[in-house]
Amino acid sequence: MSQPLPGQSLDRFAGSVADCLDAFTVALFVVEAKSRRLRLRAFHSLSDSIIPGAVIGEGKGFISWVMKNQRLLHVPYFRRDSRTLGFYSADKGLKSFMAVPLPGRMGVLSADSRSRYAFSSKHERILEAQAVVACELLEAEKAAGLLDFYSSVLKWQMTEFDNCREALSGLLDLLGLDTAAVVHHLPGKQFLVVEELINRGDHHLLEGGIACSSLPGHEESVCRGPQDGCDCFNSILRDVKIGLNEGIAGWVVKHRTGILLERRHESERQGSLLCRDEPFRFGPVILGVFIPCRDQDIRADYGFVFSGDADMALWPSNITEIIEFLLKDVVPWH
Repeated sequence: MSQPLPGQSLDRFAGSVADCLDAFTVALFVVEAKSRRLRLRAFHSLSDSIIPGAVIGEGKGFISWVMKNQRLLHVPYFRRDSRTLGFYSADKGLKSFMAVPLPGRMGVLSADSRSRYAFSSKHERILEAQAVVACELLEAEKAAGLLDFYSSVLKWQMTEFDNCREALSGLLDLLGLDTAAVVHHLPGKQFLVVEELINRGDHHLLEGGIACSSLPGHEESVCRGPQDGCDCFNSILRDVKIGLNEGIAGWVVKHRTGILLERRHESERQGSLLCRDEPFRFGPVILGVFIPCRDQDIRADYGFVFSGDADMALWPSNITEIIEFLLKDVVPWH
């Protein structure tokens, strides 16, 4: 029998809890390590109005209250709009709601009902017991994810790539991201040079063609998209000089350090990976790595930036150091 994919076990767990409680919806929220926000990790619902991946900020509603106070909350005769809970897109006429914290401040498990005005004390004890099970499932999923990740790292190390671009593409597969850029910086210069760019997710932006005259160091030209048989973004930006103070790549090189960001909201996703007016969209996850060059003949420092949408919870906490270790063997980039 095949094993459930990551996330399926948690969804099945939520379904079992919903059956036990005769609940309308059971939702499992996991705290994000850096932002301390709560993200909807799994759910089971009779509603089609659940917001997948819903995020609840600190101090926002009942779910956040349970996380902050680490106490069970039971709201009988629920008279509020369902949307105030933070994970419904429409009001569903809920009659009761309850939620409990997960052990170790890992998150919150909630249940609601449209058929009863209050849950019983037995229901409360069941939900508290299932919060412990949820915690164990999350730990097991993380361990399994780390095992898969390190297996992929070993496979990448053992692969003989034909060129550096293939190696970079392999790292995108490893990370589950879709954009990668390589820049180098010569000592004393106030600019970076783009050496490589891979973008797998935004070819639809090229349907009308992109004029790149606004990019520094480029003459007027238009790339008409993947139908031309070229790597559009790489052909536009390769060898372009960009300011040392521009973009996340510039920040990584200027500060000579790695960076790991997650920007889920539009207001947080300002700026650029490389330069202003770059013809692709980045984020929400951004990983940057700085590699000082050890080749005395070239003496160029390198910056690598990766971006896309990945579940950072499945990465080890020292992900930037791991990618830095892997990339040291491919610098200088040629």
